[in-house]
Amino acid sequence: MIKIVLFLIALSTLSFAQVLGDPLVLTQRTFSSKSVDTQNIILTDAQMTQLSQASMQKIDTKLYRIYLAKNGEKTVGYGVLMNKKVRTKTAIALYLIDLGGKIKSIEIVAFNEPIEYLPSKTWLDVFDNKSSANTLKLNQDIPTTTGATLSARAITDGARIALELLEIVKP
Repeated sequence: MIKIVLFLIALSTLSFAQVLGDPLVLTQRTFSSKSVDTQNIILTDAQMTQLSQASMQKIDTKLYRIYLAKNGEKTVGYGVLMNKKVRTKTAIALYLIDLGGKIKSIEIVAFNEPIEYLPSKTWLDVFDNKSSANTLKLNQDIPTTTGATLSARAITDGARIALELLEIVKP
């Protein structure tokens, strides 16, 4: 009986496990940079309105963290950390964007929903080389993913916000 209870506790803990990655390391690795600087951005009300309109999303925070991948004094790429609610819990994604404003990759830094709702790496690769010129809408140029529609929507919405944020703040 005790073994069954312990097994059920372990199983329930695993189903809510977090997938973690370090945004600094991921940014540095993606852009093969020597260093990464961190900037905390606080948007003005006007910038929030602009971001909301450009991304076609309701913006609920003024605070964002941007990672600047650098080789010496030269910036070689950006990482934008986005915190989005999926169902009832948060997912944190790092959008890695090159100087041309195109997504190089998306990395899931933390995922507090059950792991089976985590979109696959193959699905995340659909965003590679997408920019704010793309519509980035689910069921249009971004396919849905079976069993993880809410996660897919949160990541897709986050991509539009991350791309537009860089356009607005130009770090």
